[in-house]
Amino acid sequence: MTAAENLLEKYAAERDKRLRPENLQKWVNFREPELTDMDRDLYVSHAALRSQDQPLKDGSDVQVLIVGAGIHGVMMAHRMVTQAGVKSDDLVLVDRAGGFGGTWYWNRYPGVMCDVEGYCYLPLLEETGYVPSQRYPTGDEIREQCERVARQFNPKSQFGTTTTHHQWDEDSSRWIVTMKRDSGPGKIPESLTVKTQFLITAGGVHPTPQIPRLNGLGVFRSAPGKYVMHTGRWDWACSGGSQTEPDMINFRGKTVGIIGTGATAVQVLPHVAKWAKHVYVFQRTPAYVGAHSQKTTTKEDWEKVADKQGWQYERQANLDATMMREPGTVDVVQDGWSQVAALVAIVGGGNKIIKAGEEKEHERAMVEMDLPWTEKMRRRIDEEVRDPTIAAKLKPWYSGFCKRPTFHDSYLSAFNEPHVTLVDTDGAGVKSYTANGVVANSQEYELDVLVLATGYTNSVVDPCPELSVNAPIAKLDMKGKKDEELERKKSYWGGGILDFRRMVDEWKKAGDLHGIVVEG
Repeated sequence: MTAAENLLEKYAAERDKRLRPENLQKWVNFREPELTDMDRDLYVSHAALRSQDQPLKDGSDVQVLIVGAGIHGVMMAHRMVTQAGVKSDDLVLVDRAGGFGGTWYWNRYPGVMCDVEGYCYLPLLEETGYVPSQRYPTGDEIREQCERVARQFNPKSQFGTTTTHHQWDEDSSRWIVTMKRDSGPGKIPESLTVKTQFLITAGGVHPTPQIPRLNGLGVFRSAPGKYVMHTGRWDWACSGGSQTEPDMINFRGKTVGIIGTGATAVQVLPHVAKWAKHVYVFQRTPAYVGAHSQKTTTKEDWEKVADKQGWQYERQANLDATMMREPGTVDVVQDGWSQVAALVAIVGGGNKIIKAGEEKEHERAMVEMDLPWTEKMRRRIDEEVRDPTIAAKLKPWYSGFCKRPTFHDSYLSAFNEPHVTLVDTDGAGVKSYTANGVVANSQEYELDVLVLATGYTNSVVDPCPELSVNAPIAKLDMKGKKDEELERKKSYWGGGILDFRRMVDEWKKAGDLHGIVVEG
């Protein structure tokens, strides 16, 4: 057998451990009624929102309504104003969050930062003249850039507002959109119905947090002195500190459990470990963790990067082409992502057409292309983690993009600390919650705080736009011409939808890597 064939056999064995007949049904997301209290906005100032003049009133009629004010929504609004000739006054962004930013509004956990080079990722650096402070900016800096872009063309925005129903009206040639505006705790939400000529959904790729569907969560949450939070709704009142000054003094003397070992947990663990008495990390599947190589942006660095007009688009295009393994491309960015060869196996490229019957040969070729990087990542674990037993458990055995790669300079070394314990479940995962903590590997682990770094729903898996619009209900009732249900209508790579007039799905800037990786 070849090296690739041996590796595929090992990969298959590890995969089979993790297969579940229930598939995605093992997850419950924050749109479900039993978890809506965990989905509350901890960062909004309702008083500030109430003091602002809201652009939408009951009965309003606008030319363009964009549902979502993250990077996708802001960039679509910018293009509508600067390229399509839409006036700022004729366009409204609506979002249930209290401000711009999307994922960067909600994710304020300790250590949150961009793991794609910020010179590519942050939108419109050239147009705004902003210079990122670091090569990989922190979450608050990215959120501030979204706000900066919005200020530049000044679109109307209505925050704390959730759309609940969308229906095309043939007689008026308008979308009829109903929504609820959150007035704050203890107050009745305000109901609005508005009309719009063009409806754009920009709910993002990962619209809402999800957690494992296990027994006992309510028991743990209601137990005295216990606290649960999802990383996408980090509660700084619980931990102490803030996003800009993450001094988690309330974790002193506490035992903290982290479920998950993906891109978020990789960033969270080193910071929590600085403050907690003990940290348990519950692992179902380890992640590949490449070096991050963070660096402060110097004047000399910036002069080399921003060296001509159009530099950012050219740099983004180079990162795209490098990750797509386009022939003749020179890797200018030298980013960790540009070294992950397996990405091209997922999104494809124009280099080769795979014919029927060639699938196995193509799979072996992709594994062989991926092997140098995955072997390098496994060697890095041995270099960073002193205990060989722990190092072995942290080694991933799957193709490079089966689980999202991560990049961090201090995650692996955190397992050298005596108060950080890896609980590897060998693919089984945590089994249940109790009044004391969680059960894994038939053992109860007593915790004071449980951090759920368990990810989000994924609109790549099901790209129906109604699923990507972030709303605190199980399903959006969205209808089109002839009352046709949208549930199974899907836009292909983010565009118009057949029989759904004047509706654009901007959920992920399409299948290109610029949308998935570079623009978020």
